[in-house]
Amino acid sequence: MQGRRPHERIYRLIDACCEPHRQLDALYASLDEALNDAIAWIEHRGLDPLLSLIGVEVCAANGDWRTCRTPTALLCPLLCPLPG
Repeated sequence: MQGRRPHERIYRLIDACCEPHRQLDALYASLDEALNDAIAWIEHRGLDPLLSLIGVEVCAANGDWRTCRTPTALLCPLLCPLPG
């Protein structure tokens, strides 16, 4: 994380055990970017979104990772059609 400004937030995805997600091992500039990548991965793999628990951590100014979204199912209109 060298070269980033102190006020810039960096995010990463975590799995159901609150460990860095093995398949989605990347750093993201925003919470939305991280969640969009996770949703796209679930869709691409054809996984059940109710069973695909993914959370998000943010890097604090001191370099520690803190959970900002606990691992839960990622539901969106693309994965869970709304009633017509």
